[in-house]
Amino acid sequence: MERIENKYLIATPRVESLRNALAPYLYWDRYSEEREDKKYTVKSIYFDTNRLDFYQEKLSGLKKRKKLRIRGYNELSSDSQVFLEIKRKNGQLISKNRAPLMYKHLSELMLENGVEAYIISDGDGQNMSSARSFLYYMRTMRLIPTIKIFYEREAHYARTNPYMRITLDSNLRSSLQVGLGVLYDDRNMIYALPNQTILEIKTNGGYPDWLQQVLARFDLQLEAVSKYTNCMDTHSRYEHQLHGSINGYRKFDVFRYKFKVTD
Repeated sequence: MERIENKYLIATPRVESLRNALAPYLYWDRYSEEREDKKYTVKSIYFDTNRLDFYQEKLSGLKKRKKLRIRGYNELSSDSQVFLEIKRKNGQLISKNRAPLMYKHLSELMLENGVEAYIISDGDGQNMSSARSFLYYMRTMRLIPTIKIFYEREAHYARTNPYMRITLDSNLRSSLQVGLGVLYDDRNMIYALPNQTILEIKTNGGYPDWLQQVLARFDLQLEAVSKYTNCMDTHSRYEHQLHGSINGYRKFDVFRYKFKVTD
């Protein structure tokens, strides 16, 4: 299902006041609800081409574009699930395909292309189809792991519209130490957007009056905020590391073998 996605930046010291203003109209999603501090950690490896086509498409303002990432959550455990995700964007409209599997099977899936063996079925074949699409793009576009991005998220739904999802994302940080085996490794992270929090609003229609009033009260302006490009930019001062991570293909030899990616 396509939805509208809008993003806003707010200074982190003002978040508590914003949260209080929104609270009467929202309820926690189940993932925030089960966390003691109401925040869960999103951990993703983003993929791009050797030429950083996805990064360049965002900078150039291309209307239709996509991102591929592997996403996990919170702490590593023996039963941790991760998701292969394709996020498509057409202007303000977004859609997402995702396919779950056990983290411990991720390397085998990539090496063997074993969708049926490792992807967790949803009964109607959608997960399998999403996984095949993900692997198809990986092969045909020769995608490689580019950056690992973490942040804390608190997520809500609107009481009057179950299709409206409102999230606050903080502590955006990243590392160029990418690879299947280090998705949960939080060492050597560099912070982006210091002292700022990203407010994301996803909805299937317009904003209700109460939300418009809250945005106006806090003077929040619509912004084209990309976690991927912002994090990539924080590493620009380490150009030799970025070049080595992408072209040297560190810690991802399984892809070098499977997809014959060369230096």
